[in-house]
Amino acid sequence: MAVILGIPVMILVVIFQTSVFRSLVLLHGTADLVLLVIIAVAIRRHDTTSIAWALMAGLMVGFISGVPWFVFPLTYLGVAVLARFLSSQVWQTPVLAMFLTTLIGTVLSEGFQWITLRVQGVPLPMVESINLVLLPGLLLNLLLALPVYALVADLTRSVSLEEVT
Repeated sequence: MAVILGIPVMILVVIFQTSVFRSLVLLHGTADLVLLVIIAVAIRRHDTTSIAWALMAGLMVGFISGVPWFVFPLTYLGVAVLARFLSSQVWQTPVLAMFLTTLIGTVLSEGFQWITLRVQGVPLPMVESINLVLLPGLLLNLLLALPVYALVADLTRSVSLEEVT
């Protein structure tokens, strides 16, 4: 049930990210709403739901982005696994796991994109990429982490996706 619900939810999140959040730019950095939703689902759920959502979202974003299609599925799967691991380590404070995973996940995502584009021959200076893309995007992701976590928590509670412990 939760995996099937992920299809329309992730389609809406991808559409919302590409239409609204791409116009919300700080310097050259943008928020990655899909990444934040995947992290929140991985922290809230301790089964394979977050992995399936990460794969679906990664493929969707991979096919509409300018970087090679495999970058986002790999990144989102890695971040989902990281979020599940961190939530199991700091199980009493899931918000801390959300912030920590957002910090690490944003750096991994932007770094993997930067490396992939450099391998393809795109001249991207590292210092400018960090200052103009990574740090502003990280700030936006950290600002949106708590509201996204709250919305995903409400979604999982309202459709009974939350685990019974």
